[in-house]
Amino acid sequence: MPAPTQMNEPGLSRREEMSVSGDAMSQAPWTGAAVTGGIVALGDFGWHMIGGSFGLGGLRDALSLGVVAFFVVAAAGALWRDRSSRAIRWARANPWRFALLPGVAAAAVVLVLSVLLGGGVAGGVLAGLWHGAVAFGLTGGAGLAARARRRPV
Repeated sequence: MPAPTQMNEPGLSRREEMSVSGDAMSQAPWTGAAVTGGIVALGDFGWHMIGGSFGLGGLRDALSLGVVAFFVVAAAGALWRDRSSRAIRWARANPWRFALLPGVAAAAVVLVLSVLLGGGVAGGVLAGLWHGAVAFGLTGGAGLAARARRRPV
C-alpha cells in the first residue's frame, strides 16, 4: 500500500501502518545493518569467551544482541537517509508507530533463536520481549531525533 498523502492521516489501521512501515524499511541500508549486527554479535561473543561462557548460552546472547543492533541500524538508517519517500516522511512523523515493526521483528527473531539454541520456550518468550522492547525504544528514539533534525527552521 502506498503511504498516506498526509503525515498524520487519521484512520490508518494497524495493518496499514505496518504496511507503510514495511515500505519505509525497504529503503534501509541493509549492508550496513548486517555489518553492524555482525560486529556487535562477534564482540559480545568475544566478551562471553573472555568471561568463560563457551556454550550455547553465550552464542544465544551474542546473536540476540546482534539482531537488535541489525534492526535498529536498519530502521534508523532508513529514517536518516537524505532521500525521502512518502513512507519515510510518514515514519519520521510517527516514530513510535514506525518503531513497532523493527521491535516486533527483533522480538520474533530472538524468540526463534532462543528456542533453537536451547533457551526453552518460556526463556525465549522473555528474551524476545525484552530484546524487542529495546529495539522499539532505540528505533523510536532515533525516529524522534530524525524528526527533530528534519524540522524546518
